[in-house]
Amino acid sequence: MTVSLALAATIFLGSAHQLHAGMIAGEVKFVGPVSISKPIRVSKDEDYCGSTLPDHSLLVGSGGELKNVVVYLDVPGIRPMPSNKANVLDTDGCSFVPRVSAMALGEKLIVRNNDPKLHIVHSYLDKQTVFNIAVPFPGHQMEITHKIKKAGMLQVNCDTHAWMRGYVHVFDHPFFAVTDDRGSFTVPNVPAGVYTLKAWHEKAGVQSLELNVPDEGEIRVKLEAGRWQ
Repeated sequence: MTVSLALAATIFLGSAHQLHAGMIAGEVKFVGPVSISKPIRVSKDEDYCGSTLPDHSLLVGSGGELKNVVVYLDVPGIRPMPSNKANVLDTDGCSFVPRVSAMALGEKLIVRNNDPKLHIVHSYLDKQTVFNIAVPFPGHQMEITHKIKKAGMLQVNCDTHAWMRGYVHVFDHPFFAVTDDRGSFTVPNVPAGVYTLKAWHEKAGVQSLELNVPDEGEIRVKLEAGRWQ
């Protein structure tokens, strides 16, 4: 089964964050009935992980708010300003937390274990290994920033717990966001111009929409995830 994303945009003029720059803001909602996902069967370390775990691949709020949608501009590589921001990928409760994240190329990425079990965190970009590290005990962490050489979507698995799945989207520009529990996102300080906005969800793939960002003000984007097909 897949989810489809339909995009629509309306423009609201308001204050800008910098001269000749606008903001893209909006929300993503799931439209239609939400099928209840079956629990994930645990096949290892049941003494700690339990016999089943919830499926977090589709997180929908009571009002249809869709979490973990990565929203970004499709632009040529514009290297972001140097940043010391530290992004943390936790193993927590035999799951990756956050399940979906986004970062700029050059920012720090730290893998940290919160479980009393060995996790072997294995990441791929286009089926090629980017990093493959062991975090064997609670509190153990490793910075693997130097392993990330280019932008792209990293799929993250655990080689000791086959059900564990996560995604880290790495961008070579600063124009991206991930929807929160309210399905909301903002992409600030976008220079005026025409862009292709893209939205990714692990069950929906990628959909796109052309936007004209004004010199100042805000473009309000409404995204809808369609019914199960």
